[in-house]
Amino acid sequence: MNPETIFQTNPPLIFQEWNRPEFSKARIQVTVLRADLIHPWVQGNKWYKLKPFLEKAAMDNRDGFISMGGPYSNHLIALAFAASELKQKAYFFIRGEEHEWKENPAVLKMKEWGAVLLPVSRTAYREMHQKSENDNTVMAVTENKVWVPLGGSSPVSIRSVADWARQISDEAMFDTVILPAASAGTVSGFSAGLKKDTRLLAVEVLKSNGGLKVESDWLLRASGFRSSVPIEWIDMYHEGGYARTSDRLKSFCREVLDDRKFPIEPIYSGKAFFAVSDLAGKGYFKEESRILLIHTGGIFPWNSALLG
Repeated sequence: MNPETIFQTNPPLIFQEWNRPEFSKARIQVTVLRADLIHPWVQGNKWYKLKPFLEKAAMDNRDGFISMGGPYSNHLIALAFAASELKQKAYFFIRGEEHEWKENPAVLKMKEWGAVLLPVSRTAYREMHQKSENDNTVMAVTENKVWVPLGGSSPVSIRSVADWARQISDEAMFDTVILPAASAGTVSGFSAGLKKDTRLLAVEVLKSNGGLKVESDWLLRASGFRSSVPIEWIDMYHEGGYARTSDRLKSFCREVLDDRKFPIEPIYSGKAFFAVSDLAGKGYFKEESRILLIHTGGIFPWNSALLG
């Protein structure tokens, strides 16, 4: 990774069949797009969502990045690594008091890459998230740095994700796409980039109470893109909220890992995998459906360790 070559070419698409008894019984075909293999730290959708921000930093001669997220944020891990590779500074507003997270492995890895972490109370964090990305209160602290919104979801990232979705549509045969959703940016880009008549399902990995749909509608309007396919929001598998898990989900993830099929974890990717399996068993999909499940990454040691 360096400023001259970073993100100049799209990573290859790696597809892998996923076979389970419930899929055979439902007479459906499930294929996994292994976007988790794009890069050890800038995995999956993070590659595409961060691309315009890293390009902006290089083109505008900015001297770093500033963003926000939870202490285990996959987005912050990816951005911290990219900033380090580009020899730029990263400043992150981290939700919660410092004593709650200062020793967790994700935070230690970000610090290893030189990121500066700034604790923010949960109340202040919610208020910050609600502000526009152009709000003076936030931008005042960025100075000559690029502001990257929560999760990298921004109108400017929709084009990059939509281009990814078009590339997938050109290279694979499917009628249904399923992916996990935490901040609406990826599913919004897919909604704009997929071919018409594709069924798009977003498995909510947090308890949004309709918030992700509102966020998605705003992202598409603000980006100037129109949705080519509607989004079906699936809110039955968040297991209580982001970073929340359950015995049923952990058991399922261990089973998939034991089969040596895919590395998944119970915070993010595993919820989408579990949703596909459970919905197939309930007859949710039409027979002969060709389903593409997007593995968006999050495969880091600390997430997998949650399986025990």
